[in-house]
Amino acid sequence: PNMAFLAVQLIRQIRKDAFYFYKANWATTPTLYITSRRWTERTTAATELKVYSNAATVTATLNGASLGSRSAGDHIFKWTGVTLAKGANVVKVTATINGQTVTDTVTWTLS
Repeated sequence: PNMAFLAVQLIRQIRKDAFYFYKANWATTPTLYITSRRWTERTTAATELKVYSNAATVTATLNGASLGSRSAGDHIFKWTGVTLAKGANVVKVTATINGQTVTDTVTWTLS
C-alpha cells in the first residue's frame, strides 16, 4: 500500500480543534473541549487556555487551583495570563450542560 495515502488517512482520523468548534456551535450533545491539547510540551510558562463548549458557563482549574469561571455567547471560553509551573500541569474544565456534568482534562508539561 501507498504509505503517504495511509499517513493521510491516519491524520484525517484525528479530530482537530475546528471539529470541536463546530460541534460546540451546532451539536445538541454536551460539548466541552480544551484546545491545543496535542501541544503537550510547553517551553514558556505564560499561556492562554481556550475551550470550546455549548455550555453557558465553564469553570477551569490548573493543578487543582481555581482559574475561575467564564461565560461566552460565541462558544469560545478564554483564560488569559495562565502561568504554568515547571513539570506536569493538569488543566481541567467542568461545565453543566442539560443537567449533565461534563469535564475535560489535559496535561501540559513545561520544560
